Amino acid sequence: NSKTRTMQAEVPKPNLPGDETEAAVAKRLPVTVLSGFLGAGKTTLLKNILQNKKDLKVAVIVNDMSPLNLDANEIAGSKLIRQEEKMVAMQNGCICCTLRGDLLERVKELSEEQKYDYLVIESTGISEPLPVAQTFVMDVDEMTAMEEGEEGGECPEEEEVDDLSKAMDVSGAEEENQERKEKEEDENKKPMSLSHYSRLDTMVTVVDSSNLFSVLQSIQALTENEMGGASDEDERTVCHLMIDQIEFANVILLNKVDLVGGEDSEEMQKVEGLIKKLNPKAKVYKTHKSEVDLAKLLDTKLFDMEEASTSAGWIQELLKPEHTPESEEYGVSSFIFRSTRPFHPRRLKEIVNGFGELNKVVTVQETQNEKQETISESGKTSWEAKKDSPFSGVIRSKGQIWLANAKDWPMDMHSAGKQLEIIPNDVPFLHAIGEENWDEDEKAGVEEIKAKGRWDAEFGDRGSELVCIGINLDKKLLMSKLSEACLTDKEMAAGPEAWIDFEDAFFGGDIKQYFEFAGFGEEEEGGDSHKGHHH
Repeated sequence: NSKTRTMQAEVPKPNLPGDETEAAVAKRLPVTVLSGFLGAGKTTLLKNILQNKKDLKVAVIVNDMSPLNLDANEIAGSKLIRQEEKMVAMQNGCICCTLRGDLLERVKELSEEQKYDYLVIESTGISEPLPVAQTFVMDVDEMTAMEEGEEGGECPEEEEVDDLSKAMDVSGAEEENQERKEKEEDENKKPMSLSHYSRLDTMVTVVDSSNLFSVLQSIQALTENEMGGASDEDERTVCHLMIDQIEFANVILLNKVDLVGGEDSEEMQKVEGLIKKLNPKAKVYKTHKSEVDLAKLLDTKLFDMEEASTSAGWIQELLKPEHTPESEEYGVSSFIFRSTRPFHPRRLKEIVNGFGELNKVVTVQETQNEKQETISESGKTSWEAKKDSPFSGVIRSKGQIWLANAKDWPMDMHSAGKQLEIIPNDVPFLHAIGEENWDEDEKAGVEEIKAKGRWDAEFGDRGSELVCIGINLDKKLLMSKLSEACLTDKEMAAGPEAWIDFEDAFFGGDIKQYFEFAGFGEEEEGGDSHKGHHH
């Protein structure tokens, strides 16, 4: 439904034939995908897999953004690929976007050869795991739509690749439709997703433990990283990519433990605590030189698309009936802010600064003696630093907020490290749409909101809900600051007719188009109006 709003990722369902037998499922080639930022240890992990796979016949796909696939060359030069095995190099693009069609073709070919027990894919350092996983479960129509840019990945490549129908040897030209149908009928098959040829088994993310907090504080764009190979149009930051890779994983390897004082060091415990908060469902292992028991990576049967799409820590927090206090070992914690009052845009703008500035928070466990203040790098005491930048310890935040001067539209607010983004949602609040326009899903959604006691008689589902995850969070101070940024009793009494004149602190005057919902037809005519605000 075009009007349905959700904060969770859309989960494509595998296009599987209803009469598929267990034997057919068993024939599908199991796949493990290795993700992780540049230098984390993915290629070392791949070499370890090839060295310790015993009698397993493993096919390998190595992806690189650059024309010269150095990782593939390294694997080939290591002579770890036996004669009966195969390595496929995919370069000049990323399998999470521009090379998705090529990925489908390569995996299909390897599966149909029926020669391999397992497939390991090493993705490029700037690849997002979610679009790669979607490639394994969506059907051909969905894949083609995404290849045409409806929902594609975020790392565009300069050179266009053939779309999925061409990769599957299926022409989209009108005059060839009949020929295609006859061929499919003769072979008694139709174009299928990768789920017919392979089984996505495990999504592995490798993290450089010694570099984690440096990356989380970085505002460097991928285009500024000379090793990354990202195109000029790629707007992602290094930090945001790393968090995406952490949040969408079944298995996370905390590599290079030797560089942070060993497995039991306080720094390592803090790294592990943060990772488990960002992705509570993943299995986390500490490694040195990417050495790990292969049973933890291969044929684990851990991957499930629906579960993986809700594995992120912020989603898990929102799924809880109420936020329950957790132990704050090593200072890692989270909180949820909820309010049925809108934010005053100027007051909110004044407090949402300093996200992810970890140098302003205490880097060791704080003493129980309040008189002993730890001095941060800024030269201020820990309390002074937190008061000036209350969000400095927030590493990840996600939610929807209600701005008073955008009465009818929620704003999507999220941060990764130092990057904060506020974007108008595509769909108005349900109350603004009007009961007469609700479909069945929206009616059910309203009933659920009412059951939770979050439906206001005057403003309906309007409100804010924000999850924050971080280190050494002063939750009392943060909750107080957010509450103070909401409208006062006097401002609430003045009503929407006064709110519309509030200063547009985020969008340079464009916010007024989100004040009053005038129907979907008129809203859609506005064109490309949903542009985010970056800090």
